[in-house]
Amino acid sequence: MAPPDRPPAAPRAAATTLERRLPLLMTGVLGAGLAALLAVTYGTLTRRAEAITRGQLGQAAREVGNATRLQMKQREYDFRIAARDPALLAALRDDAGEGAHAAARAVLADLLAPRDSLTPIELWDAAGRPVASAGRAFGAAPPAPPAAAPSAPQGDALVTTSLGHTEGGRALYWHFLPVRRDGAVAGWIAQPHVFGARPDAGRLLRGLTGEELAAYVYNADGTAWTSFDGVPAGPPAPDDSGWGRRAGVGRVAVVAARVPETPWQVSFETPEGWIRAEPRRTLAWLAVVSGVVLLAGAAASWVIGQRITRPLRLLTRAAEGLASGTYEHPVPTGARDEVGRLASSFDAMARQVVAARAELEQRAEDAQAAAEALAAANARLRRITEDAERARADADRANRAKGDFLAMMSHELRTPLNAIGGYAELMAMGIHGPVTPAQEDALARVQRSKAHLLTLINDVLNFARIDAGQVRYAIAAVPLGESLAGVEALVAPQVRARRQTLTVDACDGRLAVRADPDKLRQLVLNLLGNAVKYTPEGGTITVSCDADPGRVRVHVRDSGPGIAPDRLASIFEPFVQGERALNRPDEGVGLGLAISRELAHGMGGTLTVASEVGRGSTFTVTLARAAAPADVAGAAPALTP
Repeated sequence: MAPPDRPPAAPRAAATTLERRLPLLMTGVLGAGLAALLAVTYGTLTRRAEAITRGQLGQAAREVGNATRLQMKQREYDFRIAARDPALLAALRDDAGEGAHAAARAVLADLLAPRDSLTPIELWDAAGRPVASAGRAFGAAPPAPPAAAPSAPQGDALVTTSLGHTEGGRALYWHFLPVRRDGAVAGWIAQPHVFGARPDAGRLLRGLTGEELAAYVYNADGTAWTSFDGVPAGPPAPDDSGWGRRAGVGRVAVVAARVPETPWQVSFETPEGWIRAEPRRTLAWLAVVSGVVLLAGAAASWVIGQRITRPLRLLTRAAEGLASGTYEHPVPTGARDEVGRLASSFDAMARQVVAARAELEQRAEDAQAAAEALAAANARLRRITEDAERARADADRANRAKGDFLAMMSHELRTPLNAIGGYAELMAMGIHGPVTPAQEDALARVQRSKAHLLTLINDVLNFARIDAGQVRYAIAAVPLGESLAGVEALVAPQVRARRQTLTVDACDGRLAVRADPDKLRQLVLNLLGNAVKYTPEGGTITVSCDADPGRVRVHVRDSGPGIAPDRLASIFEPFVQGERALNRPDEGVGLGLAISRELAHGMGGTLTVASEVGRGSTFTVTLARAAAPADVAGAAPALTP
């Protein structure tokens, strides 16, 4: 055991560690909370700034597209008015002279706007050959005129071509409008344009949107990129969804929009750094505020830690004394805060510990007494279990004795019964003298009674063998149709004697079951004999079968009185019959269904019954399906469960 002066040293060390760690822990939690708050705030501000910027860029892209569309519509309107001018139609005639061409040039000159002074406007014939032009000559090779339906009405829409770069790097596109005569295209008004003719277009757009952005226009298929200032460019490298990378700029937010009624798209790009600039400035200001809050929190944590740990030192010393069994109530309990309540609770707990120790000692004594009582009960239980085992062994011996007795008695009774039958048969043949008709009738009754008694004795003997586990099964693939036909021949005399109708529905000739042939025949014969016995004269008995890929079912249906629902669960038990009457003394001892069920189980199958009072019963034998004997190589091996 440690000396008495050592236990107090451990609490003082623990208290000193807690005095240092508690303020650090509180300060760390406060700092982590502030850092998390700053991270969440920065993320929220960044996402909001990005959403606002993308919204502004999208709005600007749509406004640029709409403005371009309005400009195209105005140009289309001017071209349509010129296309209906007789001077252009006259210049497109094959016999047009210089006067007609001069008039056409005047009409074209009226279409030139001041900003079009660098590009011409031309009148082409239907094949795309220039007929007249106005404005400055243009060095770029003209494209082929667009296809136009000859039967379209006058006033086709203005056609704007895709962007294409010229040798000087300028982005060039063309406007076309057909000139029609009598509904057919007689020529074209064509005008090339250089995109970005105003070098300050990008700067003006940045001034209108208030964003640090770069504006580009390109074909819808992603080719021929150019800035709004007319400088050729390429697409940004793909990054995340909605983001790209531009050489010399870095990561940029990309917003694109289609220019209506043109094959172009406009793309506005804003550097990521410009989007995050304002959130970063806000974050820096919040970081300064958080630093001040963290310093104030650290000072408050130190003061709070001192107030908490000082009473805890006293509680620790008191707990050490309680552990050594010398509790002297040194804990002050006058404070009203949580620590004071803790001290009061500790004092009450210490008093309860003393009382609980005495109670535990008493309970230990009670538990010892209970354990001794439980041991005695276990000994009695073992004796009872041994008695039960002996009783079960006696019951097994009695059951075996019963089986042996039944088998012996059945065997001994068959010999005199066969002798009685033989003597009755000799007397009926007249060996011992003439026999009167009354004597013949009596001898016939003796023969029937002898046969009935032999049947009963055979049932008892078979059940005794089954119950003793002495029956063996030679399982093989048995053709079901042949087996049922053989049983039908055996039961036919009984059916005719009772004027009943037996119907055996033909089964598929290839259908076979996994069974013992003799046991299957005995099983079905038992069910048919039972049906003949309980079906009234003139009734019907039907044998049918059905199958699925794994199982085969044989159904024996009769039109007898049926079985009451409360007796269905017991008819398969030994020495139980579905119905007994004084006028039917030759029914048997109630072993037929019990034997049949055991035979079905021995062949891996089941025997079930469905019955309705007044409508008859259906017994169903279910066995495993087998390949037809003709489909298997050699004979199936016999199985002995």
